[in-house]
Amino acid sequence: MKVDNNNYAGGKTVKEMEEQLKRCLDFEEKYGKSIRTTSWIKWCTSEKYRKRSQDFNQSIARTMRSMNPVKLYNIINNK
Repeated sequence: MKVDNNNYAGGKTVKEMEEQLKRCLDFEEKYGKSIRTTSWIKWCTSEKYRKRSQDFNQSIARTMRSMNPVKLYNIINNK
């Protein structure tokens, strides 16, 4: 697997992404696959995945900003 570029990486350099990818692959080798490592590997190796992830995070932030502050407070602090 190879890190091709750092578009949509949120300020991470290619070197940092390669290090993260290596950590994930080492973890999977030692402990087996997990959802978290699979998503990190996908994030490190796929520009399209990073773009979709960034778009999703921005849409959640926009939705939360557009909510009534009292309603948002109740959602966050609802036990």
